[in-house]
Amino acid sequence: MKKYILVLMLSSFFAQAFAERVDMRLAGADNSGKVSNSEIIKSVIDKLASKGGGTLFFPAGIYLTGPIEMKSNITIDTEAGAVLKFSDNFDEYLPFTEVRHEGVMMKSFRPLIYAYDSENITIKGEGTLDGSGKLWWSEFFKVLTDLQKNGKREVNRYQKMFENSNDMKSLYDNTNSDWHSTLERRFFRPPFIHPIRCKRIKIEGVKIINSPFWTVNPEFCDNVTITGITIDNPPSPNTDGINPESCKNVHISDCHISVGDDCVTIKSGRDLQGRTIGVPCENITITNCTMLSGHGGVVIGSEMSGGVRKVTISNCVFDGTDRGIRIKSTWKGRLC
Repeated sequence: MKKYILVLMLSSFFAQAFAERVDMRLAGADNSGKVSNSEIIKSVIDKLASKGGGTLFFPAGIYLTGPIEMKSNITIDTEAGAVLKFSDNFDEYLPFTEVRHEGVMMKSFRPLIYAYDSENITIKGEGTLDGSGKLWWSEFFKVLTDLQKNGKREVNRYQKMFENSNDMKSLYDNTNSDWHSTLERRFFRPPFIHPIRCKRIKIEGVKIINSPFWTVNPEFCDNVTITGITIDNPPSPNTDGINPESCKNVHISDCHISVGDDCVTIKSGRDLQGRTIGVPCENITITNCTMLSGHGGVVIGSEMSGGVRKVTISNCVFDGTDRGIRIKSTWKGRLC
């Protein structure tokens, strides 16, 4: 048994030590910012994954792309001066896929960077990830305004797609009435980085800007390390910074966050659905971070029906946030 374990450990070591590193310019990626690299990025990830893993290295330049699905043992490494600029063509984020939006499991637009049931995923470097969120924000306000002022429920064709992709009765039955007005929109912007049921996630060094919705939003993940990143979203709707949800063993350190909503938020699902799934967010450490614009610096809730426990916050600066530490609930007038 000891020999078997040793062989596995050595195999893992050598696989990591000699994993392939692909220079994306040499692989044919366009860095003008005018030609989509979606297919070549997918092709390289698939190829590396078939060999056990590897690194996509992006030298300086602007790389236009649609959503990126990460797989086990894959690293994205961005050089200083490199920009991964995500498309604002909503059609590129189809077909709808599994996401958790505001604590509710559903089918909606593919996140900008996402993964399912994977491990050893890294996003690092000194480059920039640009979510091109402006068009998403504009469409959100258009849908919201038409619903509230004109009672219109079909502003764009994606709303009908949402109805056809989801069990609407179940979504209504498993959420409280205070969220039903949100559900009526039928238009949910994608989060930026959204791994689901993954292990050993590392996000390090990069700058992230213009997120369509929540920026770094791991779900049901174990061992998440987020260190030295900058998140800079302008005044914009619900562009939270780092939102671990139903995760455990999360380490957030040395980050600089300025966003359109809460800076760091700890969550665990909404209403009956969140209680039924019942996965808490626990063992969370937040340290040495600077938080500027934001409604709350570090927030617990409001979607926390699965529970939140064992949270440590230390050595953080809140300079411009509406509140430093914020605990909130969806129930008006009292804390649950």
